Amino acid sequence: MPKLVEAKDVELVIRRYLEMRGCTLSPRKGRGQTGADITAKCGKVTWFVEVIGFQSHPPTRSREFYEAFFRVISRDRGNPDDVLVIGLPKRFKDGMKQRKEQYPVSWEKLGKAFPNLRLWYVDVERDTLEECSWSAPFD
Repeated sequence: MPKLVEAKDVELVIRRYLEMRGCTLSPRKGRGQTGADITAKCGKVTWFVEVIGFQSHPPTRSREFYEAFFRVISRDRGNPDDVLVIGLPKRFKDGMKQRKEQYPVSWEKLGKAFPNLRLWYVDVERDTLEECSWSAPFD
């Protein structure tokens, strides 16, 4: 299935955003390399970012979202200055209300368990991103 938005394009926008904030970034990962897609450090704060694209096939899109979720929470080291980020194309935001409503109890529990978990909606055409918390993933 074709990707409507490539993960590498989302990653480039996030890298530029973090660089503008003065962060030091990990090198880009090659295929098959393990670890966060982006690790960024700025002062005491460390961001662990997992990036996904936007697939045309809804079940594949869903699977990639939940895989990114599990990858990013696996980076949690218990450090209060760490930020866990799922970087995803802005088109995901349209379905986030439905996702949260489908799993209301577990979604809330996950937000409490991972208060440092963020969703960054990336507009690759405008080279911008919107930061949201897991607990408040949409307007």
